[in-house]
Amino acid sequence: MQNEGYNCPACNKAMQIVTINEIEVEACLNSCGGIWFDAAEIFRFTASGIDDSRDANLQRLLSYKPSANTENREKLTCMKCGIKMRRHEYRENSGIFVDECYECGSIWLDGGELEAILSNPAVHVSNQERAQMALDLKKKIAEDKIRIAEEARNRYKKNRSWSR
Repeated sequence: MQNEGYNCPACNKAMQIVTINEIEVEACLNSCGGIWFDAAEIFRFTASGIDDSRDANLQRLLSYKPSANTENREKLTCMKCGIKMRRHEYRENSGIFVDECYECGSIWLDGGELEAILSNPAVHVSNQERAQMALDLKKKIAEDKIRIAEEARNRYKKNRSWSR
């Protein structure tokens, strides 16, 4: 574990570099338990099949409880590029909100959010299932466009017959 030189965007304490599942992340181990993932690291991390029983760093980070009042705080500032981060739902219908830098793609998890992500079934939908959901949505949109066009055509025909 080493100090990276960055301060925590949530509590301003020194961050430490830790390796979890062969991925280096910055973590606020001495205060709030937040975790910083550089662009796409969180997806590699959650896709890697986590065995938390053998990783002391992961055990420690999973032990943090969710912070109170994260929804009402000011926007966090990205510790890598200095712009304001945006808070959004991690995955649709997961109920987990994370902070993301839209400039560099980094993601900040407050203490307790990693545990919520790892234990939430909505997050673990496989890529194949997500691809199928996208195809189903695309098909529904195409069907809706056809239906709407047909309804408009019928209204037009009806209006023309009234005007004669």
